[in-house]
Amino acid sequence: MFFGIVGLDALGAVFPEYLNRKITMFVPFPLLFVLYLLNAEKLNKLFLAALVFNLMGVYNFNNPYGLYNPTGLIYHTVAYLLYSIVLLQKIKTVRLNKVLKLATVLILFVAIPLKLWYYEGIKDVFFFNETLLYIISGTLYVFLAILTYMTHKTVTGRFLLFSAISILLGSYFQGYNLFINKNDLLNFFAVVSFNLTHYLLCCYLVTSEAETIGRNS
Repeated sequence: MFFGIVGLDALGAVFPEYLNRKITMFVPFPLLFVLYLLNAEKLNKLFLAALVFNLMGVYNFNNPYGLYNPTGLIYHTVAYLLYSIVLLQKIKTVRLNKVLKLATVLILFVAIPLKLWYYEGIKDVFFFNETLLYIISGTLYVFLAILTYMTHKTVTGRFLLFSAISILLGSYFQGYNLFINKNDLLNFFAVVSFNLTHYLLCCYLVTSEAETIGRNS
C-alpha cells in the first residue's frame, strides 16, 4: 500500500493534469506512522515526532498547490535532527579514522558538488537560510546513517545505508528541479527517493529493536 501511494504521488508530480496530488502527497507519513506503531516492539518517540515534523514540512514546503513556505524547510530540518539523535543513540563506539574518512568523502562528493552545482540558484531564492539549514541537517543524517552502518555492517544496517543513498539522490534530483531546470523524470524520482528515505529508516528501527529485544530475552 505504501509504495502504491508513493507511486501514484510520483506520477502525479509528472502528470498533474491527470493525477491530483492533494491527497496522495499527504498520505505516506501518516501511513508510515501507523505502520511503525503496528510493527515496532519498542516505540521510539523521537522517530514518531520526526514523522509529524516531516508531514508539516510537506504541507508547508512541498505542496505544489500553494506557494513555497520556507517554514516547511525548518520542519524538515527539525525532523532530520531528530533522526540524527535517534542514530546517535545507536552508536556506541567508533574509531576516529572512520569518522575522518567518512567526513572527507562527504565533503568531496556531497558538500562541494552541491555548492558548485546549486549555489547560484540557492542564493537567489528568498529562503536561502532555511535551505542551508536543511542541507546541513540532511548531511548530518547521511553522515550518521553511514557511520552507524560502518560500525555495524549487518543486513539490518543496510536499511540505513540505502536510506542515506536515497536522500542523497533525492536531494540532487530536487535541487536540480528547484534551482536549475524543471525535469519531469527527475521530479518523479525525487518524490520516490524522498519517501523511500523515511521508509528505510523505519525498517531499520523496527528490525534493529526486534533484534535487540531478541538478544536480551
